[in-house]
Amino acid sequence: MDAEELQFSGDSLHVEAPEQTAHTLGADSGAAAVDCEADHLAESAGIRRREHGRRPVRAPVLGDCQLESKLRPVVQQTALDLVELVDESQGPEHKLRLVAKVEQKGTLSKSDLREFFREMLLIRRFEEKVEERFRAGELPGFLHVAIGEEAVAVGVCRALEEGDIIASTHRAHGHTLAKGTTPNELMAELYGKLEGCSHGYGGSMHLYDVERGNMGANAVVGGGLPGIVGSTLAFKLRGEPRVGVAFFGDGATNIGTFHESLNLAQLWQVPAVFVCEDNHWAESTPAWQHMPIEDISQRAVAYGMKAVKVDGQDVEAVYKATRRALEHARSGKGPVFLAVNTYRLVGHYIGDPQVYRSKEELAETRETQDPIEHLRAKLELSDDEVEELDREVQEIVDAAVEFAKNGTDPKPEDALKNVYA
Repeated sequence: MDAEELQFSGDSLHVEAPEQTAHTLGADSGAAAVDCEADHLAESAGIRRREHGRRPVRAPVLGDCQLESKLRPVVQQTALDLVELVDESQGPEHKLRLVAKVEQKGTLSKSDLREFFREMLLIRRFEEKVEERFRAGELPGFLHVAIGEEAVAVGVCRALEEGDIIASTHRAHGHTLAKGTTPNELMAELYGKLEGCSHGYGGSMHLYDVERGNMGANAVVGGGLPGIVGSTLAFKLRGEPRVGVAFFGDGATNIGTFHESLNLAQLWQVPAVFVCEDNHWAESTPAWQHMPIEDISQRAVAYGMKAVKVDGQDVEAVYKATRRALEHARSGKGPVFLAVNTYRLVGHYIGDPQVYRSKEELAETRETQDPIEHLRAKLELSDDEVEELDREVQEIVDAAVEFAKNGTDPKPEDALKNVYA
């Protein structure tokens, strides 16, 4: 493991869990304990990239005493028999320069941040185009855009290693692009074409790209959390150095699967990072009306889970906080709750009249909390530089629309394929 130390931004606040005995799962279950000390301001940043081919991987064999004490609530001996598990991890390449992985290192260069800016701008222009085409009647279903939250998607996904996976939400366009799906494939999915990342079956709220590590968006609030716990349990049993990331909003922290997922993740010490995109609204309900606490990171306290708080409008801070969380999880220290304070600069869905917040509040938020403008100021980009980048990404988005319109419509008789009961 690379010994290079990661310098973390002062914008991230680390909230440590109270000290307790960790419950672990796996062959080395006695080795890991919950990290309860504030002594990890500089974590080891380099993780060697490992090839995850489609080869069989054998599950570890656990002793009888371990099975009795650790696994009885979840699995029986038959589930732990020596079986071949086929690793269906994503391929290593990303097809566009705009989603090329940033070099895994402790600090970000100006060129790295410029790429972050370009990718955030691509997501913004993509979603603006999606809204335009939806209002024109070209796109079916409901659409939820994440304008204002681009720094979360880019900061988190750029911090991931090859082989890491995500599960997204109903507001998934940014996560999907940042994880490596091309604009063409994503736009084709929104148009319901076979060339789409879900082959036209999913639409905006069901975006899947398993080959690139996107285990799917979900129209069910908090629906991705249990799947990430299960996936990361598999990573642990196989001895794979991979991490799973679940995105969800502040409203999802009120539902049962959130608490069940965090409870089991901490109990089994799985390598998961739970990314709460706290935009202060559960659809149209303000946080103070649906949560009895003000600090959402306290949700992790009941489970003794490590928590990290970060400014979600600062992509560099998000990236660095995510790197720290990923290293904690990947090194066997257990899951992490990443509380990201962010802002939705638009309605819950396209067409939302937003009568639940004042025009003055919305205008002020748009003026002060735009993550793209924040990064532009940090990079001191000139108008000419921004215009050049804007033209470049706009051409990509326009080409994606043309690609989608020329795509292949699915056959009506295939409507019930992939439906299981």
